[in-house]
Amino acid sequence: MANIADGYVSIKSTDKEFLEDLKNKINDGPFSYGGPVDIMDKDNGLDAGFTGRWSCEDAWEFFEDLMANADYAFQQALIDSEISGSESEEGAREAREISKQSGEALITRKDVSDEREWEEEEYYEEEEEVAVITDKTEALAAETIITDKTEALAAVKNDGWALEHASDELKADREVVMAAVKNDGYALLYASDELKADKDVVMAAVNNGGAALEHASDELKVDREVVMAAVKNDGAALYFASDELKADKEVIMAAVKNYGFGLDHASDELKADKEVVMAAVKNYGYSLQYASDELKADKEVVMVAVKNDGYALECASDELQTDPEILALIDD
Repeated sequence: MANIADGYVSIKSTDKEFLEDLKNKINDGPFSYGGPVDIMDKDNGLDAGFTGRWSCEDAWEFFEDLMANADYAFQQALIDSEISGSESEEGAREAREISKQSGEALITRKDVSDEREWEEEEYYEEEEEVAVITDKTEALAAETIITDKTEALAAVKNDGWALEHASDELKADREVVMAAVKNDGYALLYASDELKADKDVVMAAVNNGGAALEHASDELKVDREVVMAAVKNDGAALYFASDELKADKEVIMAAVKNYGFGLDHASDELKADKEVVMAAVKNYGYSLQYASDELKADKEVVMVAVKNDGYALECASDELQTDPEILALIDD
């Protein structure tokens, strides 16, 4: 079972125009990595539910970015709203609650992992009578530790996250860990430190789940080949790359082509690179917000962004926000 986050955010406001605008932005935003966004209109507000490895944290950061964006037409309405919500990752047994009072511009995060009641899961035996863990949490509750290599291999080939319940010796076994990350790249989390520094193991992991780069050794987070493989699989993995590689144009191009929002993590120099920004806004128009001021005033860039997402216009320079040719794109 992958480490998928489920969560929601609730926004309270009496400004109907602002709420409608925000709903459209959420629908067009970076929150559908692992599943759809579920939006429910309420009296004086709306609720939005998210499913995905990155969705929840992206959502919190997205709202904070909007509150910090002086060009956002409804900036003050968002600051004046009340925000609350939560997220949880069943596989990691992690949970957080968020809140923002009216008038504040930052979301407060609180770890409530120890307060959450986690569901128990099951495990079963295959016909060959080899125990295969298909539900991690019951095994954890029962403090089951897999010590037999044959059993561990069968378990991780069925569910890479079963590596969590392997003995320390098996978490350091290259064959077992390789089988786990080939099933689910994020299982790298449970590998021994030595194997998190094994390039072949990490390459197998990031090719199967780019964001597994988070759990690679620091040495491999600066390895260009590893990072390139990770961002090609999932541009959001750029977040975990070294600062040096966030300034590597080829790496950034690979990331923003499949995750335009990744422009946020590029170096300032590359945020001012027209080719990079064009690639980002073609994938996600609203990533224009992360471009340099010069490129926010570049008509060609802004037109591409607005064609992708009409709301990207509010990120453009003041002059281009009233450009008839660009406005016609929205009317169309």
